[in-house]
Amino acid sequence: MKECVLYDRTCVQCGECLRCDLDPEKLCDNCGHCLETHGKEYNEIRIDQVELSGDEYEKWLRESEREEED
Repeated sequence: MKECVLYDRTCVQCGECLRCDLDPEKLCDNCGHCLETHGKEYNEIRIDQVELSGDEYEKWLRESEREEED
């Protein structure tokens, strides 16, 4: 089952996550106005964690070990 991105529950297909933060009557079209870039061309975000499946993690470990050897 799919988890809700807004609330601690299973997704109930309410569509609230698809709404614009600035105008709840509008569906989000990724215009970026809600990001408050203050004139900057891009914004930074902090990444706390990257989740990988067991296979992806093993592949990443092998690749990073190869890079360290070079």
